[in-house]
Amino acid sequence: MTLNPTARNYSVAVAAYEAGRPNYPAEIVAALPLQAARCVVDLGAGTGKFTRLLLQHLPTTARLVAVEPVAEMSAKLAKEARVEVINTRADAIDLETGSVDLVTCAQAFHWFDNEASVAEIVRLLRPGGTLALVWNNRDDRAPWVDALSVMIEGYAGDTPRQRSGHWRWILKDPRFAIEKEIVQDHPHRMPRQGVYERVVSTSYVANLPDAEKAVLRDKTDAILREAGLGDADDVVFPYVTQLFLLKRT
Repeated sequence: MTLNPTARNYSVAVAAYEAGRPNYPAEIVAALPLQAARCVVDLGAGTGKFTRLLLQHLPTTARLVAVEPVAEMSAKLAKEARVEVINTRADAIDLETGSVDLVTCAQAFHWFDNEASVAEIVRLLRPGGTLALVWNNRDDRAPWVDALSVMIEGYAGDTPRQRSGHWRWILKDPRFAIEKEIVQDHPHRMPRQGVYERVVSTSYVANLPDAEKAVLRDKTDAILREAGLGDADDVVFPYVTQLFLLKRT
């Protein structure tokens, strides 16, 4: 199995990803079984937004492994002394069978919701271990956010994405039992420029020609003006965060 070609576009979107993407609610991290964990794998770690939160709450004796196939995304994370970074795909992780207590996938599982990757997650997790699926989803109930989503989705093609719902098959997989589901509003205050960064941090937008990105910037500005946010220094970007905790049976 090979890495989805669109995922490689993140290599040119590192700065935009850091600037434009929100962090995660404290309640989400608090719901994870971290205190008793001896080994945690953050799968699809990206630039480490979720990995760093794990690091803050894990016991100092715990092992934390960040798996990210795009080396440019994990370059800064690799400098964290307590984080082991492995640049590989989700279906090829060189760790011992049954050695992991918790696997987290923040903003990532839709990229590898396939049998080979899930079989690898099952192999890594000890019986009774936990798989945590986390997403920050744009809250399209806000009209201006919906307008942004429509604009962005116009470039999506067949790119894997959370809102397709394809990934939901794992919620019925007999190798797992659903322990908990949390859905909560997560407003994210950011500089107005960050809204454009959010747009171009999207995988299928990141590698567009500069001229097309300039068109997207103008369209983003127009959407914000229409929403009365054209002159704002800061913008509250509404998200809805989802967490699914699955126990390995």
